[in-house]
Amino acid sequence: MHRVKTFLSSLTSILTSNGSETTPRAPDPQAMVLIQKSMLRLLGVRGAELNPQLEHRIRYAQSIEALWFLRADLAQALCLQRDESSALAAVSDLTPLFEGNVSKTQLQSFQRGHRGARRP
Repeated sequence: MHRVKTFLSSLTSILTSNGSETTPRAPDPQAMVLIQKSMLRLLGVRGAELNPQLEHRIRYAQSIEALWFLRADLAQALCLQRDESSALAAVSDLTPLFEGNVSKTQLQSFQRGHRGARRP
């Protein structure tokens, strides 16, 4: 029952909010480059050698939102190189770079999913 209430509350919030709460501002080319460089730095040379397709997808992503969704693939690749908790923490540390560049709904959804998560 709690999940239904949460879902309905979220749905109502999305439908009744004005566009400024859910729509990111105009794309910032400098932010895009910073996010790409940060993600590639995390992937590292060894990670790029092991995951050339991921390196290519990050480098040539068409939008900041595309980079937002590539975080899961980056986390998966990092888990192969280090322990899972440090890999997830490293990818989570990228989140502030996306603020104002992806919708608040996406950021809030991510934050709700990681509330109470422990850092190593």
